[in-house]
Amino acid sequence: MALAFLAKSLMPSFPRRRKSRVFPFYRASLCIGTIVLLSLFSCSLPKPNPLLEGPKLKNYEQTGPLTVYNRANLFDYMNGEAEVYLPLGFHLLYASVYRTEKTDSRMVQEIYDMGTPEGAADILKNYSSERGSSIAGIGDGAWVDKGIVLFREGKYFVRIFSDPSPENEVRPTMQEMLDLAREICDTLR
Repeated sequence: MALAFLAKSLMPSFPRRRKSRVFPFYRASLCIGTIVLLSLFSCSLPKPNPLLEGPKLKNYEQTGPLTVYNRANLFDYMNGEAEVYLPLGFHLLYASVYRTEKTDSRMVQEIYDMGTPEGAADILKNYSSERGSSIAGIGDGAWVDKGIVLFREGKYFVRIFSDPSPENEVRPTMQEMLDLAREICDTLR
């Protein structure tokens, strides 16, 4: 032990290099700058949702509020059918009632965000396997039957049918429902 102390004391002592104060400041500035840039890029404005803003439709007026359902409360809207939608990627349902200005008839419009085009196609396939006929010119696929229009556009599946409430004294024509479907389809594009 004494020898080790003696050896250290006999060794020449060299002046120690001073640590640069510039490098730690530069490194801290670089880290802060990187954090600021990343936060600016991650805080970009979201794309506006035309469904929440209320689509502007010709010859149709929304009567009543837009109601939005998610995976947790979809059963409140459609208890028996929810089991069909959930496994196929259901995210949100936008439900509202529209009135035609010409005849004062009212239609329920349901827009299901299925997350993927495949999920929307599977729902349309599920409903269109019965009676009715397919129709061209609306979305990625459309189907009609007495009193109902179904179509899909991208990740959305849409149902339009006559409002069953007693306030709806005039039932919509198939042409009115198809016109509404075309306008909704244009909004979803």
